[in-house]
Amino acid sequence: MKNLMGGKSLSNRLARFFWAGAVVALVSGCAISSLGASAEDRVVARSGDFWAARTSGDYQKAYSFTTKGYRLVNDVEKYRLQYGAAPMLKNARLVSVECEPERCEVVKEFSTSSVFMRGTPIPISLSEIWLYQDGQWWLHIQ
Repeated sequence: MKNLMGGKSLSNRLARFFWAGAVVALVSGCAISSLGASAEDRVVARSGDFWAARTSGDYQKAYSFTTKGYRLVNDVEKYRLQYGAAPMLKNARLVSVECEPERCEVVKEFSTSSVFMRGTPIPISLSEIWLYQDGQWWLHIQ
């Protein structure tokens, strides 16, 4: 039965409205769930991405994780000169992450080796400070 609203029955319009609403709810739910990740989860992910860049020698990408304040004072070339060489770190392990509303401290353990002690892993513990600024977590370098 046709009606004055474009030839579609009321039940067809309601069904389309229902399915459109379901799709919007599903997409919104996915977006909200990724935004709803804890600060600890987001910082651990950013730290992992930072170390992936550092250990692969991608100093430009590693530099992009630093705070805006650091980048205002230090250009990418200065960062490269200080930190650009890919460290010989292996077996990264998260030890702890502790967050406050705008600051997180991440502690990781790595192992490395020395030419003087071939084959003997040397444990290293590193602490990172991440600051929440402008809607993102940034690595604070002193």
